Amino acid sequence: MRKSIHLLFVLAVLLTACESSEERRDRFFGLGNTALNQGEFIRAIEYYDLSLKEDPNYTPALNNRGVARIESDHPYEAILDYNQALQRDTKYLDALFNRAYAYEEIGQYKNALEDVESIQKLVSDSAFVYFYQGLVQTKMRRYEEALRSFSVADSLNPMNPETIINMATIFYFQEKYDSAVSLVSKAQELNQEDANAYSLLSLIELERQNYQRALAEINRALDVVPNEPYFLNNRGYIYLQMDSLNAAIKDINQSIVLNPKNGWAYRNKGIYLMKTDDWDGALELFNRAVKTGEFIDELYFYLGQTHMKLGASALACEAWQKGATFNEPSSEKMLVQNCD
Repeated sequence: MRKSIHLLFVLAVLLTACESSEERRDRFFGLGNTALNQGEFIRAIEYYDLSLKEDPNYTPALNNRGVARIESDHPYEAILDYNQALQRDTKYLDALFNRAYAYEEIGQYKNALEDVESIQKLVSDSAFVYFYQGLVQTKMRRYEEALRSFSVADSLNPMNPETIINMATIFYFQEKYDSAVSLVSKAQELNQEDANAYSLLSLIELERQNYQRALAEINRALDVVPNEPYFLNNRGYIYLQMDSLNAAIKDINQSIVLNPKNGWAYRNKGIYLMKTDDWDGALELFNRAVKTGEFIDELYFYLGQTHMKLGASALACEAWQKGATFNEPSSEKMLVQNCD
């Protein structure tokens, strides 16, 4: 038995020794892909390192190592990998897409948009490219540009309700609620059980101060996708507006447990703490929401209010100025009323 084991070991060594550098590169790359697909991101990075040791210019390994790094919460390191891949192949679509996602992840929307525009030069008829461009423009609060991008995406793929819902969302941000509802109805003709449609309708009803209707719509969304963290957070926000604080914090906390990266939930928990007179706690949560780099509506308005309550008027004005640059109407109003 011991001889058999020894023989197998010798054969393995001989086979490895007979491999070319290219074969070793590909073998390690394949092992990295297997680990990546299994969610073993650190192991995947180790295999991609070995693949790149054999061939430092192997762009698929650079790209996939970037994917493993962003999946393990290292977006800046991922961007470095995508940069290296694109230095070697400026038209490498996967790396361009992935770098755009990474830039979006860290809130560098301008850079993300530049990558999307580079992709459009290579793939001019992709509905998804225009759809993603609209998402980034929405986060930049460039609403009219986003509507144009979504319209192109819709013309290229007119049967996608997700595109229509995102157009409706822009109308919601612009306070054009009738137009938003009309588009939601169009999306629901394509998918009657679209949870995002119910969620958006709940937010529209909330703005109209129809709290029970808003609650009914968000509950319908949660019936379709139970325990969805963003929907739970939205329901928590509705409860906040209804002053049902115990119900609100229960949903918001559950949302954070399910998705600790959800900046909207930190904003809403901050609002809860404002309502319970914990202004220091609210400040901490609003700053945490800012650090996520997410597009979060009215965040700087609440941050400014908190600074003002704590006696830091200069910081309050600084927050509202930031909000005004992001087209927050409430921040613009507070800036005019309170700041020189």
